Amino acid sequence: MRYLLVGHGFISTHLAEYLSSRHEVKVTYRNMNPVKEEYAHLLEGKAELIRTEVGKEEFAKLVEWSDAVISLVGEIQGDEEKLRKANVEVPVSIAKLVSKSKKVMVHLTGMLGYVGNNVKPEVPHLNNLNPETPFERTKAEAERELMKIAKENDFPLILIRPTLVYGRYGAHVQFITMYKMAKRGIIPSLPFSFNSISANDLAKVIESSVDGKETTYFYATECEPVNVTRFFELMREGLGKNGGLRLPIPGSVAKVVLPSYVRSLLKYTKSTFDCSTCKNIVKDLRFRENEIVENAKFLHHLEIKKILIPT
Repeated sequence: MRYLLVGHGFISTHLAEYLSSRHEVKVTYRNMNPVKEEYAHLLEGKAELIRTEVGKEEFAKLVEWSDAVISLVGEIQGDEEKLRKANVEVPVSIAKLVSKSKKVMVHLTGMLGYVGNNVKPEVPHLNNLNPETPFERTKAEAERELMKIAKENDFPLILIRPTLVYGRYGAHVQFITMYKMAKRGIIPSLPFSFNSISANDLAKVIESSVDGKETTYFYATECEPVNVTRFFELMREGLGKNGGLRLPIPGSVAKVVLPSYVRSLLKYTKSTFDCSTCKNIVKDLRFRENEIVENAKFLHHLEIKKILIPT
């Protein structure tokens, strides 16, 4: 099968690495930075990287070439105009191209505002949704528009809502922050737990969903939430360090010092999300501690090369 991954970051690197063992994979990107160049090296001989943008003639030809298009473009912070462009306009443009040739489209969306215990996919789609933040509003708008385009043009659309995605090559700001604190020997004890999923397991879920060729939407998550403190502990282990200064931080204090875009996600720490779809696909679905250990080693590699910058 031919996969087109739209977006070149740590998640797409894991997906391309996994899928390329059985499929032909191409990855599009708009620009490079030193960390993305490291990702490109990891994919040498596995996937073809192509510099182009949605809206270019070359991009349309790549969609035509593919059997499945995986939309990985999105923003988590910024003003609403920036978020709408990345989270709505780009995936909608991709869907319109996909609709012309009836390809399978997978869109990695996000948390939309639903909270509770074992939150399941709502029926009907987006039922009783009241998004509060610009991120939630733009992600919900994208899901609504994509579903409309898919129904009108009769092509398979798979909307996947990942919880916290982690993996060996994570270089988002939150992973770099954890790494730096762990390196200093600081292990904050935080009262927050998140549902999460490894990028490798996410790749397995995407592959299985594409094979099914059915329009669907679901949460991509492990079944048990993980306390945030465990990430710091594993980062320290990856650095070959023992112990560390345990620093209890009350939730009220953390909410004040955390960046605004992180604070907006804290409401999800009191919720759990339905893992049934992922559990049916990944039989040994669980928190992959070793991937966080390996992530610390990767970030240390970036630091040695003096390119430890958030992507």
